[in-house]
Amino acid sequence: MNAQEFKEAVNALTEEELTAILQDEGLIIHQDQSLKTGPADAAFVIYELGDDGFTQASEVKNYLLENAESLIETYYKFNPVSKECFNRELQGLFNEHGQDAFVCKQGKTPQKVIFVEQGNLIVEDESSPRFKYGIYLQVEDDSSSMVKINKAKNWLQSGSAYGDYISTNVCRFSAME
Repeated sequence: MNAQEFKEAVNALTEEELTAILQDEGLIIHQDQSLKTGPADAAFVIYELGDDGFTQASEVKNYLLENAESLIETYYKFNPVSKECFNRELQGLFNEHGQDAFVCKQGKTPQKVIFVEQGNLIVEDESSPRFKYGIYLQVEDDSSSMVKINKAKNWLQSGSAYGDYISTNVCRFSAME
């Protein structure tokens, strides 16, 4: 979810949901696609009232809209994208670039690697200075393109690609302010 999508989701919140935030519910990003309210100590909370002195639902809404960029930036600094979002976006990248672009034999480099920035998957190639830190699939042998495509599909559908993303970023998501 980017800042514009966040603003659209805030505008879609009902008066009841905004009032729930005033009553100490948290605002939760649901699968990086929508917002909902729930316990303030739940996972994926992007906003809770805390010490903010708001008394009206409209004040909460205005605050969320005015601070969308910073809220999203801070949220994704300490929270991973959801597995559903990651898989959906990775499938889109596979469709755009081809699955085998992200696969290589161990000890070699792929054509493309994946990074996640502010909740969005992006693709970089060898021209990027951080290329070697990106996410990609390594296979044991230099298989045919069809085998690489099937292994990439399995990597995505089994959840292993998401697991690689989490393990690559575990220190960042565990960091305390």
